[in-house]
Amino acid sequence: MRNTVMESLQSKHTFDSLLRLLKGRAVSYEAYLSSSKGLNVEVREGAVEALKVKSSKGVGLRVIKDKRPGFAFTSAVDAQGLKELVERAISAALGASADEYAALPVPASTAMDASSLDILDSAFGDAPEEEKIAFAERIEEAAMSRDSRIKRVRKASYGETMSYGRVVNSNGVDLENTATYYTASVTAVAEEAGASETGWDMDTSHKRSSLDAGRIGSRAAEFALRMLGARKLQSIKCPAVFENTVVCEFLETLAPSFTADNVSKGKSMLAGHIGEKAVSACLTIYDNGLLKGGWAASPFDGEGVPRRKTALVKDGVCMGWLFDTYWAKRQGSESTGSASRSGYKSAPGIGFTNLYMEKGEHGLEKLFSDMGRGLYITELLGVHTVNPVTGEFSLGAAGLWIEGGKPAYPVRGMAIAGNLLGLFSRVSAVGSDMRFIGSIGAPSLLVAEIEASGS
Repeated sequence: MRNTVMESLQSKHTFDSLLRLLKGRAVSYEAYLSSSKGLNVEVREGAVEALKVKSSKGVGLRVIKDKRPGFAFTSAVDAQGLKELVERAISAALGASADEYAALPVPASTAMDASSLDILDSAFGDAPEEEKIAFAERIEEAAMSRDSRIKRVRKASYGETMSYGRVVNSNGVDLENTATYYTASVTAVAEEAGASETGWDMDTSHKRSSLDAGRIGSRAAEFALRMLGARKLQSIKCPAVFENTVVCEFLETLAPSFTADNVSKGKSMLAGHIGEKAVSACLTIYDNGLLKGGWAASPFDGEGVPRRKTALVKDGVCMGWLFDTYWAKRQGSESTGSASRSGYKSAPGIGFTNLYMEKGEHGLEKLFSDMGRGLYITELLGVHTVNPVTGEFSLGAAGLWIEGGKPAYPVRGMAIAGNLLGLFSRVSAVGSDMRFIGSIGAPSLLVAEIEASGS
């Protein structure tokens, strides 16, 4: 691709200039260059409500002098900007405390072929702007045409981004990667008998051709329609099926508990559980940076360490943590390829990639049948309030009442409370309906018992 070749050539010039400036100033250094460009369009009532073209480029520089780490960044990649970058990074190191664990990775013996990850769309940028607007319009049209009770769409959106990154360090690491990202979403509003309900859906892909405007719009409409006529329940103890998207929200809340830094600092729900049964034996959780087509897939992490598939929970047993180079050295382990960057403006830290629960063999109808009578929870309010250390929660909930293994009527106005690990410990069956929301993936789960507070 022409764009990829141009970025590579420009980054070579930038790094050559930077390395000349570093010569004799810092023995241990790491430079990370990233650039991105893209477009976002929002449509409402058949008209463009917003159209944004975006681009960014910059360099982050990490140096280690006498075991003192320093970091600085700049968006000015000309000669003067790079000169000032070096000065600020070195100054930051001189003002820092010595840290015996500060280190940079060495090159891996083998390199991953990025093409096998299927994360780059060679057709990026080929479609005219009008076609991208039309895609968002088709999402809105699909939602509106689903049913006469769909009265409006709050926003239908489409976005695309091409991202390039290159990391070079003094140990010989020199790697680059380009990926493309496409997103689409919509919120539909259904109205009946003076009541209204909303439904939201989205999709993401590295390939534009994989997005289906009709499916996104139709699903959002269906999610709104299924909640019309929602009733209130009395407080009840019963089994519950948690929809895959809701499980994704819970798993995202649990994600920080898998990082070695949070475990070490006592900020993890799973601290002290290594090698122990922490959740139901039905559950297995992986972080897989090499998942083909995965939203967060890449051949290497933010430091240039190869990505890998890491088992975090196996049959309910907590297997281990995610490490970057620093925390691996500090805890006598090895990096799991989990160094994460939010861009050139930040030094790397530990982060997850494609984090998911393995799917089971039971379709959603089988989960309902096994449950017989209970709740199908499709929406939670306030998941961000789950305590990240203890896992305690109290959340608003909505969904469907299941009777005789079949959806009977929608319900809302409930609250569920408990502990996240405790909830996952009561999982009795795992669905086959795997759904990824970005880089978080999960199937629906049947939980033996929950307590829901109603009216």
